[in-house]
Amino acid sequence: MRFFQLILFLSISCSCSEKSTDKSTVLLALTDFEEISLTSEKYFFEEILNASGMVLSGNKIIVGEYHNVPEESPRIHIIDPKDWTYLYAKGRHGQGPLETFDPLFIPSSDTTLFWVFDYNNKKYSTFKFQDTGLLADSDIKIPDPSLKMIRHSFAPNGNLLGVPIEGDNKIYELDVNKILIGKYGEYENLEDYPDLTQTQLSLLSAGRFGGNEENGKYVRTSLHRDLFEIFDYKTKKFISVIGPDLSLPKFEFHKSQFGEAVIISPEEPKRYGEVFISSNRIFIAYSDYSYLDYAKSGLVSKEVRVFDLQGKPLVRIFLDRSISKIAINEEANELYGLTTDEDPGIAVFQLPMDL
Repeated sequence: MRFFQLILFLSISCSCSEKSTDKSTVLLALTDFEEISLTSEKYFFEEILNASGMVLSGNKIIVGEYHNVPEESPRIHIIDPKDWTYLYAKGRHGQGPLETFDPLFIPSSDTTLFWVFDYNNKKYSTFKFQDTGLLADSDIKIPDPSLKMIRHSFAPNGNLLGVPIEGDNKIYELDVNKILIGKYGEYENLEDYPDLTQTQLSLLSAGRFGGNEENGKYVRTSLHRDLFEIFDYKTKKFISVIGPDLSLPKFEFHKSQFGEAVIISPEEPKRYGEVFISSNRIFIAYSDYSYLDYAKSGLVSKEVRVFDLQGKPLVRIFLDRSISKIAINEEANELYGLTTDEDPGIAVFQLPMDL
């Protein structure tokens, strides 16, 4: 096992030696933030067994299930946040046409339907809200499964942006037929560690991805580094926000017939997680808990960090309970979080008006 500690000088030098010049860097300190604490009200739904994902689509909340719930159970649940009532289920389990195995939601401004990416079934599906049946309305098979994209967001022109699991580039763009038409961003070479390949750097920097198709801003977070990157679709430029911890996690790389994988020590704290981009703010769940913390106490994240669209730090929000997924209802000025306690539900936090 190799352990790498990066000091501030190295971080700055790396940002200057990258292959692409379409990038700037923000060095972050915790003293840059204001701090507030929020309490929540939790809503529990007995229909949801083992929630894996959550997205706010128009005036409805959509919750997905992990693949390990009973086969007869639906994979998707629709909730009305106005009165917190359970509306209906979607997503019949299976690997056949219009069926769903493991849903990953793609946020969309279209309030008549929602999109699901099913990595195991290698397809994109749409579900219409007006149709209360379990089956999807349409399926689009992935034309090139070798792209191995797992998280997506719509671009302003209707194309799809996504993050490959590994590779030399940070973001891919697919056209409406799901054909690759663009690659953006290259991983910065660490000159003092030439043995780290682009693939290894991409695995070490893996995390979550989210965007806002209205303002064209997108964010890649890093699950094991104090790092996230803002991508402006219009200019195709990146802003990296790094710090205050500049170290890499303790890790090992393993190769097999299926490819390369990074193994992170279970004692390593996780960093930036789920992201939501509103009209003028970036909200990112921040962890600082390890896998061992989660295994023992179910702790994932009790903090949300708020930035402006250029990466300027604004507020650290400390939460009264642990959450895994986040969404912001700008109309109601509320933050929604998928809780990680023994009886998972949706926590509702009232945000200050200036956020």
